[in-house]
Amino acid sequence: MWSPSSNTVRVALSSQRLVVAQSGAFWSDKPGACDCVDDLPDAPSQPWQPAVTALVQWLGTKRGRKPALQVVLSGRFVRWQLLPWRAELTRPDELAAYAALRFRETFGAVAGDWQLMLSPRPPGKAVLACAVDVALMQALRTTCESVGAKLAAVTPYFAAAFDHWRGELGNKAAWFGLIESDCVSLGLLRDGDWMGLRTQRISGHWCDVLPGLMAQIGIAAGLAETALPLYLVGEGEPPTPAVGLTFTWLQPKVPAQGTLPGGRMAMGI
Repeated sequence: MWSPSSNTVRVALSSQRLVVAQSGAFWSDKPGACDCVDDLPDAPSQPWQPAVTALVQWLGTKRGRKPALQVVLSGRFVRWQLLPWRAELTRPDELAAYAALRFRETFGAVAGDWQLMLSPRPPGKAVLACAVDVALMQALRTTCESVGAKLAAVTPYFAAAFDHWRGELGNKAAWFGLIESDCVSLGLLRDGDWMGLRTQRISGHWCDVLPGLMAQIGIAAGLAETALPLYLVGEGEPPTPAVGLTFTWLQPKVPAQGTLPGGRMAMGI
């Protein structure tokens, strides 16, 4: 929860835009003010670079005490792995090495340029790991250091949104998905534990890829149920129901949070 005196801002980074949501009243999730830079140029080799450049320019306009940044990353910039529990891995460095090996096996040598983050889990539970370009993390740190700002946190949008909405899902078996303009992230839950999680780039409508993504995850997880509830989050208004695809769209209670493109992402909802 924010305090107006904390000088904290939430930053949404995607390949299309930069959104900066400045803190509002401490009793509300609604940001006090939002700045948005749309129509960022394409950068195929480093798709995050235009948004970081726009952030540098935004920070350069601020006078006085610089803010602490809580950065939320588009699924476009994040890769996921679900690591099965290994009882013989007892130290953090062993688990980190195992995660690095799994990413290399899945994505190839390029995974050597990624920074890995592991979600803490109790013994016996699978560990969720994500990877972000080392260059992106370094660019964010350098940006903050150059202007005297603080990089308080970097969180994938999928993780932030799930943390916000997990109470709606409880411990039931269910799908949880994040719809963005250029990618879909989808996870399978059972008894509060992840059974699978993947992100897929899209060039058309998300409804065209979601059933196939569900099938891939379900087969890999040995899913026996034929139908599970599907919960979706994303930008803008609730989408029109798709033929053959039943879902619940999780919409914030405060209307203003969804009116600005990128606003929900900046707030992690």
